[in-house]
Amino acid sequence: MWTLRQAAAALLAAGAMITATASPGNAATALKTTPSLNQADAVPCDQWCQTAWEQQRANALPRTGFYDPPTPLRWAPAGTLIRKEAATGHAVPATRTLYHSRDSGGRDVAASAVVLVPQGTPPSGGWPVVVDAHGASGIGRDCAPSLMRDLYHGDQMRRFLDKGYAVVAPDYAGLGAAGQHALGDKTAVANDVIGALRSARRAVPALSYRWVLWGHSQGGAAALSVAERQLDRPEPGYLGAVVTSPAADLTQIVTHAATQPGLGGFVPLIAAGAKAGDDRVRLDRVLTPQALAALEVTRTGCLGVVAAVYRELTGPDLVQPGYLAEPGFARFLARNTTGVRPVAGPVLLLQGDADSVVTRAMTDQVAATLCRTGSRVDYRTYPGLEHDTYPGAVTGIDDGAMPDILAWTAERFGGEQAATTCS
Repeated sequence: MWTLRQAAAALLAAGAMITATASPGNAATALKTTPSLNQADAVPCDQWCQTAWEQQRANALPRTGFYDPPTPLRWAPAGTLIRKEAATGHAVPATRTLYHSRDSGGRDVAASAVVLVPQGTPPSGGWPVVVDAHGASGIGRDCAPSLMRDLYHGDQMRRFLDKGYAVVAPDYAGLGAAGQHALGDKTAVANDVIGALRSARRAVPALSYRWVLWGHSQGGAAALSVAERQLDRPEPGYLGAVVTSPAADLTQIVTHAATQPGLGGFVPLIAAGAKAGDDRVRLDRVLTPQALAALEVTRTGCLGVVAAVYRELTGPDLVQPGYLAEPGFARFLARNTTGVRPVAGPVLLLQGDADSVVTRAMTDQVAATLCRTGSRVDYRTYPGLEHDTYPGAVTGIDDGAMPDILAWTAERFGGEQAATTCS
């Protein structure tokens, strides 16, 4: 059975292949004239969209009052546990947490996470911890991985659990807990990652103080942001980061997504993330009227639904002329680019040659830049691996490189010196 993330990835790929054969003029017309079959959103929803909604709903767990923070939210240090509960509905036992985090402006916000531990008795010193910074899932509250039966990256989490690692998986503020998710905001997600780790130790005392960070795509950029922060405000016990296909240079990511058929949904998600962090961002100067008209779907639809709704919009049908020059949007993209500052290492940086979302050229640039900063990076590329796994078609970087990820992680906990490919 596919995970929701795999289903979304397959839809992105299939949408790209089909849309590539359509003319730009027909793309906008298709979005405007397709009748809406989904009463939950006043957005045209064709069969692709309906299928995506069905997959999302089948994978969803009910969002309960657990995710509603106290009102008012009284200030507490970042990482302070608000509450915890045993989670049900996942394939593995889990503990949900609600904790204090910080947005990029330093304001106290609530965020949620999930903690998984292996079966059996913890070793002396506690379970070694892998922190999972997940890839883009959407910006609506129900797009929190802890509210998904498959935990979004659950198939890979199980591989870590089988090797004796506990997994701490933050949702990111605005996903799950009330608020707005500023997708792409590197400071906010770094705060969420560190806060999730601190609160997890309070919720599950059997966790070790030692930890390795693993992040993919949006989470890869989050991992780089955490690694940058470790040089200035180190969190104890950090042993290194595994970074796969990072969405590091946001300007490159947006430009690529805006021009590639089938990837258009990433643009409104990032633009909405910029708006969440800075209300001065003029979305009408970033997105076309037809793209703006569909933006409502991002409030409840997660990545697969958003990808389906926007799959036929690309180029001038999706973005306004000069959209990258909109002042607030330009500031957001520049401020939240990662992979250009020194990072605390070691870092295992992994990239698939066949990645259609974050291209090999993008990550080659990240690797070269990090090496120039003096960071310790082991950069590996993999022929034929895509951004995500599309069952029956291609294998994604995290699945294809998992043996290397597990081996590298074991070496960090074993105290071995990490290799570097920087000359």
